[in-house]
Amino acid sequence: MVKVAVIGFDAPITTTLWRLIEEGALPNLKRLAENGVWAKNCMVPHPTITPPNWITLATGAYPGTHGITCFHLPKKGARPGLPAECYQAFYSGDVKAEFIWEAAEKEGKKVIVINYPTTWPPRMKNGIQVGGFGLHVTDWRMTRDCKPLSGWRWLMNLADHQCVTTEDLPLADRISPKPCKGWKSFPDGSLLEAEVEVGKYNTLDRVKPIKLYLVIDPEEKTVSGFLSKFDDRPVFTVKLGEWSERAELVFETDRGMRRAFFRVKLLSLSDDGRDVKVYFTTFCSLEGATYPPEIAKELEENITKGLPIRAMEDAVALGWVDYETYFEMLDMENKWLGEAAYYLLTKKEWDIFYMHAHAPDHTYHLMLNRLDHDPDPEIRKRLAELEKEMYISLDRMVGRILEAVGDDTVVALVSDHGACPTEPGFKRISANDILEQAGLLRYKDPESKEIDWSRTKAFQDRSVYVWVNLKSRFPDGIVDDSEYEKVVWEVINAFHNYRDPVTGKCPFAFILRKEEAKMLGLRGETIGDVVYGFYPEAPGEHGRQITSGEYSIGSMKGLLLISGPGVRKGVVLERVVNIADVVPTLCYLAELPVPKDCEGAIIYQALEDKDKYLNELKSLRTKYKKLEETIRVMRSLTHTY
Repeated sequence: MVKVAVIGFDAPITTTLWRLIEEGALPNLKRLAENGVWAKNCMVPHPTITPPNWITLATGAYPGTHGITCFHLPKKGARPGLPAECYQAFYSGDVKAEFIWEAAEKEGKKVIVINYPTTWPPRMKNGIQVGGFGLHVTDWRMTRDCKPLSGWRWLMNLADHQCVTTEDLPLADRISPKPCKGWKSFPDGSLLEAEVEVGKYNTLDRVKPIKLYLVIDPEEKTVSGFLSKFDDRPVFTVKLGEWSERAELVFETDRGMRRAFFRVKLLSLSDDGRDVKVYFTTFCSLEGATYPPEIAKELEENITKGLPIRAMEDAVALGWVDYETYFEMLDMENKWLGEAAYYLLTKKEWDIFYMHAHAPDHTYHLMLNRLDHDPDPEIRKRLAELEKEMYISLDRMVGRILEAVGDDTVVALVSDHGACPTEPGFKRISANDILEQAGLLRYKDPESKEIDWSRTKAFQDRSVYVWVNLKSRFPDGIVDDSEYEKVVWEVINAFHNYRDPVTGKCPFAFILRKEEAKMLGLRGETIGDVVYGFYPEAPGEHGRQITSGEYSIGSMKGLLLISGPGVRKGVVLERVVNIADVVPTLCYLAELPVPKDCEGAIIYQALEDKDKYLNELKSLRTKYKKLEETIRVMRSLTHTY
């Protein structure tokens, strides 16, 4: 029986990925390509953003059908609007379509799902799930009771990362080292000491922070953390420029005592010890983040390589870590994902495997514009090397998974979208500002951008939508139903007439009325009255940009590399496909039931035998006719004595 393994990269640039494959830098992906099909022109749904498109890859349905139409969704019964007024779309109960594993479970199939967005709480009965409530295994975009979070907030299972430093850095914990005093193991004044509380930021549960006593040794260039000045052994010790081993602390929470694992890096330490910077990773706990619940403890006890951290670009943006440290964190997370997948795939029964890694998305949000057009060629070279290391890390993760799945598995390497740099000089675009300039929207305060609804005819919603402020729809609406079409066209004309003040370009690649957005697979109550898309060089790495867009070193196209039983070998497919086609193609290859809401099509050009089941049916019909004729002849025989 054929199995299915889907491995997701978030926001890879497919042109870069293919170049690295051809260069031989990614041996595991190269092996998949040599034994499978690379879809050169893989489109993704619009908007080109995370939750909607990962759900398309798991249901075969377009956003208008499965209901996840952006990174955020409008709050029930409330006015749609910008992310601050909406909630992040990671709640599985909002998904209206059937997942591939839900359909397969009806025939007794078993599934393993790791870190797959918008799948929590789990909608499976006999499978295994790790995470699914955010972008990382320990990153929740909802509360533990599945209540939504607005804006871009996240909560950590158990607590978020920290920077402990003498520097004046945003959101860092400031310390002032002083000569040590009262230690069991160190004479007074021999070293420096400082105190810090850890486990106190962005906590999913109510967590009592733990005080750590830091011992700073300028001569040995080390920092150690102790729970008490009387302890013989530290919680961790770390050398300058290095990472500590995996450390463990037990925190008191409103759900009882909970273990959390973390690592520490000593980023700087002056010769006198007075200037120091220490970085603590996410304090990672899997408790409450798996289905069944006991899988959490099993993984924590058996997976000791890497960590399920939230490796995100904010650590660099805040000045806490450098680029190199950030990429070490990405590798730490990728390693854990690979090891966790290997463990579950080799220890548990399964027929379908789905997982997702977010590393490329964070990376390109952090540095894509500098990678593309920073004036310093040395910086561009350095970032290109780090970009390559990021893909090598992902390739190692894939290799670990391939060791576990076997030759009877169809492996699909996929993505939700790509990424493109912004053309230099392009001004950041606010749809509301364009509407304001056209007289369709008014601000109470230009600085805060608070909207004056009594004078606003139309307004922006999330990434690519605009709503008309109808009296019949909103309590403070001002537009009569009879004027609806007129206002819609005023919005469309305002967008068409907009020109970027520096480049002179109109960034809008298309502007559609709601009823015309069906061509994009968008429909329903949450898509707005106008839907638009940007050219790829417009500001923002992805989201509003069109799926076919390519600009400079970037591409918005999706990734699809499929290999395994029944798949052609060494083929680069030129035809246009869509990630909605992945589910029906996998179902065809693995003889799985197609989810009831699936809208994609089988990619026949990727198959070794596109008429396999037709030929089998013809053969069975021929055999049935022969059997039927044999039985008829046997029944007609008579004997006389």
